[in-house]
Amino acid sequence: MEKVRIISRLYTLINSLSEEQRISLLKELSRNELPKYIFKLIIDMPDDQHQIMIDQLEAMIAEERLWDEGQIKVLNIDSRRGSRKSCFILVDLSADDRSSQEVMRDISINGAFIQTGQSLEIGKRIILSFSVPDFEKSFEVTGEVVRYTSEGIGVKFVNLSEKQQDIMKQFIESMGKS
Repeated sequence: MEKVRIISRLYTLINSLSEEQRISLLKELSRNELPKYIFKLIIDMPDDQHQIMIDQLEAMIAEERLWDEGQIKVLNIDSRRGSRKSCFILVDLSADDRSSQEVMRDISINGAFIQTGQSLEIGKRIILSFSVPDFEKSFEVTGEVVRYTSEGIGVKFVNLSEKQQDIMKQFIESMGKS
């Protein structure tokens, strides 16, 4: 439980940093490791964006310049994410006859990333249950695994009712205000 408190405190502190402070922290943490971080970010992108990123990187190197929004299309890494919000939410994950408590690392109206050591195949249907403020009972949604990494799984929410969508929207919007 102590580790959860430390991670939660770190998350809160990092979230409170300005963008300049985050960049400075990233530079400090990555020093000579920056190519590895960039590589990992690119690998974690959806497959259809890999070639776009490769083309942009080759153009940058060939022309010895940084991003130029006027001449090169700057890739929006978060375009698939909608209004994705970083979070640290304990979630009960159920698949088949197994159930476990995991950590949701980000969420949007369309899906979430769940930090887990479980290897769930892509296409697997799962049930997620977690607490939502101002909602009297546990919030439960059905999801489909759409991505698997060493850190966890990307989940697309499926068959959300209109009421569930409204609750999810309010919850995500409230996260930006805290």
